[in-house]
Amino acid sequence: MNFDQIRGHRKILELLTRVVQTKRLAHAYVFSGPEGIGKRLTAVALAKNLLCSSGGGRNCGTCSACIQVDRGSHPDFMMVEPEKGVITIDSIRNLKRELSRKSFSGGYKVCLIDDADKMNLQAENALLKTLEEPTPDTVIILITGKPYHLLPTVLSRCQHLKFQPLTLFDASELIMTGAGMERDDALLMASLTGGSPGKAFTLNVGQLKELRDSWVNQVGFFSKGEGGDFFGGEEKFLSDKEDVDLKINLLRLWYRDLILYKIYGNVDWVLNKDKAEEIVLQSSTLTLERLLNALLGTEKYSTTLEYNANPQLTLEALLMTLNPKSEFFLE
Repeated sequence: MNFDQIRGHRKILELLTRVVQTKRLAHAYVFSGPEGIGKRLTAVALAKNLLCSSGGGRNCGTCSACIQVDRGSHPDFMMVEPEKGVITIDSIRNLKRELSRKSFSGGYKVCLIDDADKMNLQAENALLKTLEEPTPDTVIILITGKPYHLLPTVLSRCQHLKFQPLTLFDASELIMTGAGMERDDALLMASLTGGSPGKAFTLNVGQLKELRDSWVNQVGFFSKGEGGDFFGGEEKFLSDKEDVDLKINLLRLWYRDLILYKIYGNVDWVLNKDKAEEIVLQSSTLTLERLLNALLGTEKYSTTLEYNANPQLTLEALLMTLNPKSEFFLE
Protein backbone atom coordinates (compact mmCIF):
# COMPACT_ATOMS: atom_id res chain seq x y z
CA MET A 1 0.00 0.00 0.00
CA ASN A 2 1.24 3.48 -0.90
CA PHE A 3 0.63 6.70 0.97
CA ASP A 4 -1.95 7.84 -1.60
CA GLN A 5 -4.03 4.74 -0.79
CA ILE A 6 -4.27 5.60 2.92
CA ARG A 7 -7.39 7.48 4.05
CA GLY A 8 -6.87 10.70 6.01
CA HIS A 9 -3.67 12.06 7.58
CA ARG A 10 -2.91 14.18 4.52
CA LYS A 11 -0.37 16.51 6.15
CA ILE A 12 1.56 13.66 7.77
CA LEU A 13 1.67 11.69 4.52
CA GLU A 14 2.84 14.75 2.60
CA LEU A 15 5.61 15.29 5.16
CA LEU A 16 6.76 11.67 4.98
CA THR A 17 6.67 11.71 1.18
CA ARG A 18 8.83 14.81 1.15
CA VAL A 19 11.44 13.52 3.60
CA VAL A 20 11.70 10.19 1.76
CA GLN A 21 12.22 11.95 -1.57
CA THR A 22 14.82 14.34 -0.15
CA LYS A 23 16.38 11.66 2.08
CA ARG A 24 16.05 13.90 5.12
CA LEU A 25 14.42 11.38 7.42
CA ALA A 26 14.69 11.68 11.18
CA HIS A 27 16.38 8.72 12.86
CA ALA A 28 13.32 8.12 15.04
CA TYR A 29 9.60 8.93 14.95
CA VAL A 30 6.67 8.62 17.32
CA PHE A 31 3.37 7.92 15.55
CA SER A 32 0.70 8.66 18.16
CA GLY A 33 -3.08 8.73 18.04
CA PRO A 34 -6.17 6.62 18.75
CA GLU A 35 -6.14 2.93 17.92
CA GLY A 36 -7.23 1.69 14.53
CA ILE A 37 -6.84 4.91 12.50
CA GLY A 38 -3.87 3.95 10.31
CA LYS A 39 -0.68 4.59 12.32
CA ARG A 40 0.73 1.11 11.79
CA LEU A 41 -0.48 1.06 8.18
CA THR A 42 1.43 4.29 7.55
CA ALA A 43 4.54 2.96 9.29
CA VAL A 44 4.58 -0.21 7.17
CA ALA A 45 4.03 1.85 4.00
CA LEU A 46 6.97 4.04 4.99
CA ALA A 47 9.14 0.95 5.53
CA LYS A 48 8.18 -0.37 2.10
CA ASN A 49 8.97 2.98 0.50
CA LEU A 50 12.46 2.87 2.03
CA LEU A 51 13.17 -0.80 1.29
CA CYS A 52 11.49 -1.28 -2.10
CA SER A 53 13.84 -2.60 -4.78
CA SER A 54 12.69 0.11 -7.21
CA GLY A 55 14.46 2.71 -5.10
CA GLY A 56 12.17 5.51 -6.23
CA GLY A 57 10.84 6.56 -2.84
CA ARG A 58 7.50 4.92 -3.64
CA ASN A 59 6.95 1.22 -3.16
CA CYS A 60 5.88 -0.98 -6.06
CA GLY A 61 4.14 -3.47 -3.79
CA THR A 62 5.15 -6.41 -5.96
CA CYS A 63 8.93 -6.81 -5.65
CA SER A 64 10.44 -9.34 -3.26
CA ALA A 65 11.37 -6.58 -0.79
CA CYS A 66 7.80 -5.25 -0.58
CA ILE A 67 6.39 -8.75 -0.22
CA GLN A 68 8.90 -9.55 2.52
CA VAL A 69 7.95 -6.42 4.44
CA ASP A 70 4.28 -7.38 4.24
CA ARG A 71 5.16 -10.84 5.54
CA GLY A 72 7.47 -9.47 8.22
CA SER A 73 10.41 -11.45 6.85
CA HIS A 74 12.58 -8.73 5.32
CA PRO A 75 16.07 -8.87 6.91
CA ASP A 76 16.23 -5.06 7.16
CA PHE A 77 12.73 -4.70 8.64
CA MET A 78 12.16 -5.41 12.33
CA MET A 79 8.96 -5.42 14.34
CA VAL A 80 8.89 -5.28 18.15
CA GLU A 81 5.56 -6.03 19.83
CA PRO A 82 4.45 -6.69 23.41
CA GLU A 83 4.64 -10.24 24.72
CA LYS A 84 2.08 -10.94 27.44
CA GLY A 85 1.27 -7.23 27.53
CA VAL A 86 4.81 -5.88 27.95
CA ILE A 87 7.90 -5.06 25.91
CA THR A 88 10.90 -6.15 27.95
CA ILE A 89 14.53 -5.09 27.97
CA ASP A 90 15.43 -8.37 26.22
CA SER A 91 13.36 -7.35 23.20
CA ILE A 92 15.14 -3.99 23.01
CA ARG A 93 18.55 -5.64 23.44
CA ASN A 94 17.77 -7.98 20.54
CA LEU A 95 16.72 -4.97 18.49
CA LYS A 96 19.97 -3.16 19.26
CA ARG A 97 21.99 -6.18 18.13
CA GLU A 98 20.09 -6.29 14.84
CA LEU A 99 20.55 -2.57 14.27
CA SER A 100 24.30 -2.85 14.88
CA ARG A 101 24.66 -5.13 11.84
CA LYS A 102 25.07 -3.84 8.33
CA SER A 103 22.03 -3.54 6.13
CA PHE A 104 21.38 -6.69 4.11
CA SER A 105 20.38 -4.68 1.04
CA GLY A 106 22.90 -1.90 1.53
CA GLY A 107 20.21 0.68 2.28
CA TYR A 108 18.00 1.52 5.25
CA LYS A 109 17.15 -0.58 8.27
CA VAL A 110 13.66 0.08 9.59
CA CYS A 111 12.23 -0.89 12.97
CA LEU A 112 8.65 -0.58 14.20
CA ILE A 113 7.92 -0.72 17.92
CA ASP A 114 4.17 -1.29 18.16
CA ASP A 115 2.33 -0.38 21.37
CA ALA A 116 5.52 1.37 22.42
CA ASP A 117 3.86 2.54 25.64
CA LYS A 118 3.99 -1.10 26.79
CA MET A 119 7.79 -0.89 27.21
CA ASN A 120 8.79 -1.24 30.84
CA LEU A 121 11.20 1.26 32.37
CA GLN A 122 14.24 -0.92 31.75
CA ALA A 123 13.30 -1.34 28.08
CA GLU A 124 12.82 2.40 27.58
CA ASN A 125 16.15 3.19 29.19
CA ALA A 126 17.82 0.62 26.94
CA LEU A 127 16.17 2.16 23.88
CA LEU A 128 17.24 5.63 24.98
CA LYS A 129 20.89 4.81 24.37
CA THR A 130 20.10 3.82 20.78
CA LEU A 131 18.11 7.02 20.25
CA GLU A 132 20.96 9.12 21.60
CA GLU A 133 23.54 7.46 19.35
CA PRO A 134 21.56 6.47 16.22
CA THR A 135 22.99 4.08 13.67
CA PRO A 136 23.32 5.67 10.19
CA ASP A 137 20.51 4.90 7.72
CA THR A 138 18.32 3.52 10.48
CA VAL A 139 14.72 4.60 11.10
CA ILE A 140 12.92 3.63 14.31
CA ILE A 141 9.15 4.21 14.53
CA LEU A 142 7.39 4.05 17.89
CA ILE A 143 3.64 3.50 17.49
CA THR A 144 1.44 4.34 20.46
CA GLY A 145 -1.99 5.49 21.50
CA LYS A 146 -0.60 6.80 24.79
CA PRO A 147 2.50 8.91 24.14
CA TYR A 148 2.20 10.38 27.65
CA HIS A 149 3.22 6.95 28.99
CA LEU A 150 6.62 7.25 27.30
CA LEU A 151 9.58 8.81 29.07
CA PRO A 152 10.00 12.51 28.20
CA THR A 153 13.61 11.76 27.30
CA VAL A 154 12.44 9.19 24.74
CA LEU A 155 9.86 11.56 23.24
CA SER A 156 12.36 14.40 23.02
CA ARG A 157 14.67 12.31 20.83
CA CYS A 158 11.98 11.45 18.28
CA GLN A 159 10.02 13.47 15.77
CA HIS A 160 6.45 13.29 17.04
CA LEU A 161 3.70 12.91 14.44
CA LYS A 162 0.21 13.10 15.91
CA PHE A 163 -2.45 11.19 13.96
CA GLN A 164 -6.04 12.37 14.29
CA PRO A 165 -9.20 10.23 14.07
CA LEU A 166 -10.60 9.87 10.57
CA THR A 167 -13.63 11.88 9.56
CA LEU A 168 -16.87 9.97 10.00
CA PHE A 169 -17.24 9.88 6.22
CA ASP A 170 -13.81 8.32 5.65
CA ALA A 171 -14.16 5.94 8.59
CA SER A 172 -17.64 4.78 7.57
CA GLU A 173 -16.53 4.26 3.95
CA LEU A 174 -13.67 2.03 5.12
CA ILE A 175 -15.97 0.14 7.48
CA MET A 176 -18.54 -0.38 4.72
CA THR A 177 -15.87 -1.78 2.41
CA GLY A 178 -13.92 -3.79 4.97
CA ALA A 179 -16.83 -5.25 6.94
CA GLY A 180 -19.53 -5.30 4.28
CA MET A 181 -21.92 -3.22 6.41
CA GLU A 182 -24.85 -1.13 5.33
CA ARG A 183 -24.16 2.61 5.27
CA ASP A 184 -26.26 3.44 8.35
CA ASP A 185 -24.60 0.71 10.41
CA ALA A 186 -21.15 1.75 9.22
CA LEU A 187 -21.81 5.37 10.20
CA LEU A 188 -23.05 4.26 13.61
CA MET A 189 -19.92 2.15 14.16
CA ALA A 190 -17.66 4.97 12.97
CA SER A 191 -19.29 7.30 15.49
CA LEU A 192 -19.21 4.73 18.27
CA THR A 193 -15.48 4.11 17.83
CA GLY A 194 -14.53 7.75 17.38
CA GLY A 195 -13.53 7.43 13.73
CA SER A 196 -11.49 4.25 14.16
CA PRO A 197 -12.13 1.64 11.44
CA GLY A 198 -9.58 -0.71 13.00
CA LYS A 199 -11.51 -0.78 16.26
CA ALA A 200 -14.83 -1.14 14.42
CA PHE A 201 -13.55 -4.26 12.64
CA THR A 202 -13.09 -5.94 16.03
CA LEU A 203 -16.69 -5.32 17.10
CA ASN A 204 -19.95 -7.07 16.32
CA VAL A 205 -22.50 -4.49 15.25
CA GLY A 206 -25.37 -6.92 15.85
CA GLN A 207 -24.39 -7.55 19.48
CA LEU A 208 -23.88 -3.84 20.15
CA LYS A 209 -27.28 -2.99 18.71
CA GLU A 210 -28.87 -5.72 20.83
CA LEU A 211 -27.24 -4.23 23.91
CA ARG A 212 -28.40 -0.75 22.89
CA ASP A 213 -31.93 -2.02 22.34
CA SER A 214 -32.01 -3.58 25.82
CA TRP A 215 -31.24 -0.13 27.22
CA VAL A 216 -33.50 2.05 25.12
CA ASN A 217 -36.50 1.76 27.40
CA GLN A 218 -34.32 2.18 30.48
CA VAL A 219 -33.42 5.70 29.35
CA GLY A 220 -37.13 6.43 29.37
CA PHE A 221 -37.53 4.83 32.81
CA PHE A 222 -34.94 7.18 34.26
CA SER A 223 -36.87 10.17 32.99
CA LYS A 224 -39.88 8.99 35.04
CA GLY A 225 -37.81 8.19 38.11
CA GLU A 226 -38.58 4.48 37.93
CA GLY A 227 -34.94 3.40 37.95
CA GLY A 228 -34.61 -0.12 36.66
CA ASP A 229 -31.71 -2.46 35.94
CA PHE A 230 -29.75 -0.53 33.37
CA PHE A 231 -27.13 -3.28 33.24
CA GLY A 232 -29.67 -5.50 31.53
CA GLY A 233 -28.12 -8.75 32.82
CA GLU A 234 -24.83 -7.91 31.11
CA GLU A 235 -22.57 -7.88 34.20
CA LYS A 236 -19.94 -9.94 32.41
CA PHE A 237 -19.65 -7.05 29.96
CA LEU A 238 -18.41 -4.74 32.72
CA SER A 239 -15.04 -6.33 33.39
CA ASP A 240 -13.08 -4.61 30.65
CA LYS A 241 -12.29 -0.87 30.51
CA GLU A 242 -12.69 -0.70 26.72
CA ASP A 243 -16.08 -2.43 26.89
CA VAL A 244 -17.30 0.06 29.48
CA ASP A 245 -16.10 2.90 27.25
CA LEU A 246 -18.19 1.42 24.44
CA LYS A 247 -21.21 1.28 26.73
CA ILE A 248 -20.79 4.92 27.63
CA ASN A 249 -20.41 5.76 23.94
CA LEU A 250 -23.68 3.98 23.24
CA LEU A 251 -25.33 6.21 25.83
CA ARG A 252 -23.63 9.31 24.46
CA LEU A 253 -24.84 8.66 20.93
CA TRP A 254 -28.34 7.92 22.16
CA TYR A 255 -28.63 11.18 24.08
CA ARG A 256 -27.03 12.99 21.13
CA ASP A 257 -29.83 11.73 18.87
CA LEU A 258 -32.50 12.71 21.39
CA ILE A 259 -31.07 16.24 21.54
CA LEU A 260 -30.90 16.59 17.76
CA TYR A 261 -34.52 15.55 17.40
CA LYS A 262 -35.50 17.89 20.24
CA ILE A 263 -33.85 20.82 18.45
CA TYR A 264 -34.66 20.12 14.80
CA GLY A 265 -37.86 18.10 15.05
CA ASN A 266 -36.74 15.47 12.52
CA VAL A 267 -34.52 12.38 12.41
CA ASP A 268 -32.41 13.41 9.42
CA TRP A 269 -29.23 13.74 11.48
CA VAL A 270 -29.63 10.93 14.03
CA LEU A 271 -27.21 8.01 13.97
CA ASN A 272 -29.54 5.38 15.47
CA LYS A 273 -31.79 5.54 12.43
CA ASP A 274 -33.29 2.10 13.02
CA LYS A 275 -34.70 3.38 16.34
CA ALA A 276 -36.29 6.55 15.00
CA GLU A 277 -39.68 5.87 16.65
CA GLU A 278 -38.11 5.44 20.09
CA ILE A 279 -36.06 8.60 19.59
CA VAL A 280 -39.18 10.63 18.76
CA LEU A 281 -41.07 9.20 21.75
CA GLN A 282 -38.33 9.64 24.35
CA SER A 283 -37.31 13.08 23.13
CA SER A 284 -40.86 14.32 23.61
CA THR A 285 -40.89 13.21 27.27
CA LEU A 286 -37.56 14.81 28.27
CA THR A 287 -36.62 18.47 28.56
CA LEU A 288 -33.66 19.82 26.58
CA GLU A 289 -31.91 20.73 29.84
CA ARG A 290 -32.33 17.17 31.09
CA LEU A 291 -30.91 15.74 27.87
CA LEU A 292 -27.95 18.13 27.83
CA ASN A 293 -27.10 17.27 31.44
CA ALA A 294 -27.24 13.58 30.60
CA LEU A 295 -24.95 14.06 27.61
CA LEU A 296 -22.48 16.04 29.73
CA GLY A 297 -22.58 13.23 32.28
CA THR A 298 -21.52 10.66 29.70
CA GLU A 299 -18.66 12.95 28.60
CA LYS A 300 -17.49 13.43 32.18
CA TYR A 301 -17.39 9.75 33.07
CA SER A 302 -15.84 8.78 29.75
CA THR A 303 -12.96 11.11 30.60
CA THR A 304 -12.45 9.45 34.00
CA LEU A 305 -11.71 6.16 32.24
CA GLU A 306 -8.67 7.78 30.64
CA TYR A 307 -7.23 8.16 34.12
CA ASN A 308 -7.52 4.43 34.92
CA ALA A 309 -10.67 4.71 36.98
CA ASN A 310 -12.35 1.43 37.91
CA PRO A 311 -14.51 0.62 34.86
CA GLN A 312 -17.48 -0.90 36.70
CA LEU A 313 -17.58 1.82 39.36
CA THR A 314 -17.36 4.45 36.65
CA LEU A 315 -20.38 3.09 34.82
CA GLU A 316 -22.36 2.65 38.05
CA ALA A 317 -21.57 6.24 39.04
CA LEU A 318 -22.79 7.46 35.64
CA LEU A 319 -26.03 5.53 35.96
CA MET A 320 -26.68 7.05 39.38
CA THR A 321 -26.31 10.55 37.93
CA LEU A 322 -28.85 9.64 35.23
CA ASN A 323 -31.42 8.36 37.74
CA PRO A 324 -33.68 11.14 39.10
CA LYS A 325 -34.32 9.10 42.26
CA SER A 326 -30.62 9.26 43.11
CA GLU A 327 -29.15 12.06 45.26
CA PHE A 328 -26.43 12.33 42.60
CA PHE A 329 -28.90 13.11 39.81
CA LEU A 330 -27.59 15.72 37.35
CA GLU A 331 -29.84 18.77 37.43
